[in-house]
Amino acid sequence: MVLVRMKTIEAKIKQVLNSNGIKCSSVFWMPDPDETRILLSFNSKENNRLTTTRIDRVLNSTGMGDFKVPKEFQRLSSAFLHLEIALGAKTEKTITPEAM
Repeated sequence: MVLVRMKTIEAKIKQVLNSNGIKCSSVFWMPDPDETRILLSFNSKENNRLTTTRIDRVLNSTGMGDFKVPKEFQRLSSAFLHLEIALGAKTEKTITPEAM
């Protein structure tokens, strides 16, 4: 069940990024007992103006959860930029003090 859910999230992340003009080469879920970690891979030649701030804004506007995006890319190879993000379990909207 968890694996199917994570495959769905991986596909949704890739689709959302691509629909916002960010060409994402791959999305990998990395099993971790403490938090949901996802590795994103981008071809550096297809995304020459890509920023982590833009990725953060796009992912956090999806309503899928609270994404924590680091400030810098990691370069694990010469052709690709990599970004390890964390997905928090945000299932309910935040209650504002006015609503209480």
